Amino acid sequence: MIGEISSFSNALANAFTNTLGGKSTQISSWRNTLRASSSIAMAIISVVILFNLNTITLRVILIGIAAGFIGGLGLPFIYQAFSIGSVSFVSPVVALVQSFNLILFAVLVKDESISWTFPIATALGALGLFLASRTSASHQKATLKVFGLTTAAACCFTGFSVLMTEIDESQIIAALFGARIGVLLVSLIFSPKSNQKPQSSSWKKYALLSGSCEMLANLFFMIAITNLELSKVGVFMASAPALSALIAIKLMKQRPSIANWLGIAATSSALAIIALN
Repeated sequence: MIGEISSFSNALANAFTNTLGGKSTQISSWRNTLRASSSIAMAIISVVILFNLNTITLRVILIGIAAGFIGGLGLPFIYQAFSIGSVSFVSPVVALVQSFNLILFAVLVKDESISWTFPIATALGALGLFLASRTSASHQKATLKVFGLTTAAACCFTGFSVLMTEIDESQIIAALFGARIGVLLVSLIFSPKSNQKPQSSSWKKYALLSGSCEMLANLFFMIAITNLELSKVGVFMASAPALSALIAIKLMKQRPSIANWLGIAATSSALAIIALN
């Protein structure tokens, strides 16, 4: 039960992370959002690690830093995609690309075979993306730029997921501490520009909430993969596109069309098939 609850909580926290980060970027810039969100997440894990100092090893910290740095490189892309694109399109794309990347890794590196259901999932995913790319009821459109940003983010997030599977349950907090160092390094590389001063300071609350949710999402993901088979974790994570779309209705004033909802349903089904097989 812990694994199932953590898997769904990961999907929900990720949905909030991305939409809140997108909202902050709309008001300010992705650089400001990245710096604020990474700082609050680092502050949270720094307090938690004080009670888990005995779990720290050089290997775990280095894996965490590498995973966090690679995953952190995807944050500027996803913040921008959510700020300028349709959430009902961006969410399915990032979920599907991540899943297909993990399959590619499993086949090429782990020498696993592809199930006979994979072509079905591929067809469903393609249909889902086509429907999700239709103009939403609130007139948001899917563009090639948004698709490129989302795909780049998904590739970076795949790297984070692959590296973090090397961590044992007893090393979760130490690994997350290392990961937050990696993300913080990314935010220092892409520091906010002095000429990018937002007209409103309301972006800060969205950025800080995004960073807090991201920290929770990382924690739930680690708990999930150490208590449940990765395939079952994937089934629950398939709910992320629908959750993001629901959150965006209120937070970003985006209303998916019927075609968009059908696309989200199709991509979620494709993700569930991929995860189960």
